[in-house]
Amino acid sequence: MKSNYLRHFVTAFICLSAALGSRTAAAQSAAAPCSLLTSAQVTAAVGVPVGAAQPIANTGCSWTAPHMIVTLSLWDGSKWDRMKTPVPGMNRTPLAGLGDDAFYTTMGPADKQIATLSVKKGSTAYLIKVYGPNATDQMSMEKTLAGNVLAKL
Repeated sequence: MKSNYLRHFVTAFICLSAALGSRTAAAQSAAAPCSLLTSAQVTAAVGVPVGAAQPIANTGCSWTAPHMIVTLSLWDGSKWDRMKTPVPGMNRTPLAGLGDDAFYTTMGPADKQIATLSVKKGSTAYLIKVYGPNATDQMSMEKTLAGNVLAKL
């Protein structure tokens, strides 16, 4: 059951990404997503060995382990205000100290809540998502990964 929930959420996330659009000229000039994190950094952040980075078109990258998926997506930073717009069923929580601006988005019932970290740095927005663990662990892992990404910029 948990596997189906995860699969449906990943599908919904990809559809949402496509619907909002991902990269424009500003984001395309940013570094390739798979070059921003190493498998060793992802493994250290999530606590389980992950496989090699797998590109998601030219806008993202993913790393997988049993019962866990980590994604990094690059977005056009000019859409930042739209990304922060309140949406029913989603909570946005500001996070200080990362990039130019950052926030968590959480959604879902308390026992199956899902979190995503969005960070804006310059003209690019970085979305980091860890699928699998509980929301509190997701947020901690995503923050660590965001720090690793920002250190390479």
